[in-house]
Amino acid sequence: MQEAVRHYDSLGNPLEAVLSIPKNSSSVVILSHGFTSNKNSRLYTELESSLNGVGIGTVRYDYFGHGPAYGHTGYAVSNDTTLTKALESLRAVITLVKSKGKFNIGLLGSSFGGLLSLIIASQDQDIKALALKSSVTDPKQFWRGRLGRKKIEDWRRDGVIQVTQDIVDYNLRYNYWADLKKYKILDMAKNIKCPVLVIHGEKDTCVPINQSQELAKVLHIDVKVVKGADHSYSNPEQYKEIKQMIHDFFVRELAH
Repeated sequence: MQEAVRHYDSLGNPLEAVLSIPKNSSSVVILSHGFTSNKNSRLYTELESSLNGVGIGTVRYDYFGHGPAYGHTGYAVSNDTTLTKALESLRAVITLVKSKGKFNIGLLGSSFGGLLSLIIASQDQDIKALALKSSVTDPKQFWRGRLGRKKIEDWRRDGVIQVTQDIVDYNLRYNYWADLKKYKILDMAKNIKCPVLVIHGEKDTCVPINQSQELAKVLHIDVKVVKGADHSYSNPEQYKEIKQMIHDFFVRELAH
């Protein structure tokens, strides 16, 4: 049932994807991983299995700057990554899914992948359901909070910055920050028409919970807050809880 594909976006950049679409499926969920992660993250491989088990197809993919197409294994990102380039990857995956048949399409995004998913859902009225896990919804605020004004000024001056994360260090060119200025995410979110699930850990110190809370205000929905949870939902019970919430949401919205 699985089909590994190398595809190209409108800019000519490669992406690798794993399509897993059961026979007679009417719906497909596209899974967008977090920044420096990849399509083989545990949550996404397990959701592939559970959603396929109820007849819902899935696509796991690596967007721009991530995965083997860019020379990376494990946790890594290319220094020329931008939001715009990553969005083109997701658009290309949607086009790929539509070329396979007539499907109801859902999007699931984690962290930066959530940012990609909500932007696309705001622009593409064909999206039927959107689930966001610990999503970045104001990337400029996120980076200002993480780096502070001086480091951003140094980034502009030097043209590149080294970022230290829990499990990986990486470099980003200043074009990444400059590109973010083109997007007013919460204004864009007002155009989302499909059902939305927003999940966030109460104790997330990577992406503050206020990012999801501000989005929820715009969408007039509630955040599903996981008590005591960090960004990775490292407690097994918390992880099980959010995986079940996501599975149940897509079954409710797409399995018909």
